[in-house]
Amino acid sequence: MPADASGGSMFGDVIDWFLGRSVDRRQYKRRSGAFHLWWQAGSAEKPDMRPGIGVDISPNGLSFLLTDKITSAEYNLVLRIADRKMPVRVKHVRNDQVTHHGRTWNRYMGEFTGIAADNWDRICRYVNEEDEPQDRRKMQNQEMAKQTDDAYRLLPKVLQDKIVDMLAQKHRIDRPSAGQTPLLKLFYGGLVKRAGKSPAHRVNVHSRVSVNGEMMAYDSRFLVDDTGTVTFA
Repeated sequence: MPADASGGSMFGDVIDWFLGRSVDRRQYKRRSGAFHLWWQAGSAEKPDMRPGIGVDISPNGLSFLLTDKITSAEYNLVLRIADRKMPVRVKHVRNDQVTHHGRTWNRYMGEFTGIAADNWDRICRYVNEEDEPQDRRKMQNQEMAKQTDDAYRLLPKVLQDKIVDMLAQKHRIDRPSAGQTPLLKLFYGGLVKRAGKSPAHRVNVHSRVSVNGEMMAYDSRFLVDDTGTVTFA
């Protein structure tokens, strides 16, 4: 990014903060290596679980091999990570075909759209090759509730409100009470050039919300231009 990229931007403080903290501006790590998974081809009442092979995984998505064809824009998988089975909801990104052990497989790349927060934390630890915590009170889904996200705090109030409102409309966050910090963490993703439109800033937000007593984790992508217009990416 050019040195003056943040000049005059509503994101100026956020950009400067991230540029000074390399640990916070890195993207999610990805871990390669085969793991078991199953695609739920049937309904919830009559699940038809088709086995596949996980290729790699990160906290916001995965790629995997399957002999079957998936035609839906979103689908359910069950992953076996670190000897635990975890159901996830996945948004289709792209697919192609590859040869594996002399057979033709369909390879899929997807992003998580729904996952239990404790399972998201397990995936983070798996990707970073970290041990399971001895004290479960120190797990990330508990710590997020107590910590103010510095990048989010640096956003102008109007942008904070728009992002929280859009997440709440999709049931990806609870609307915070007055003076309460929303349960989210913001990552600045850089400047995006758009054909025929003004450049926009990419913002990735990890949020959590309680659904039927279970904490769920979501990753959402936004584009924000310097007029303050916010859209889902």
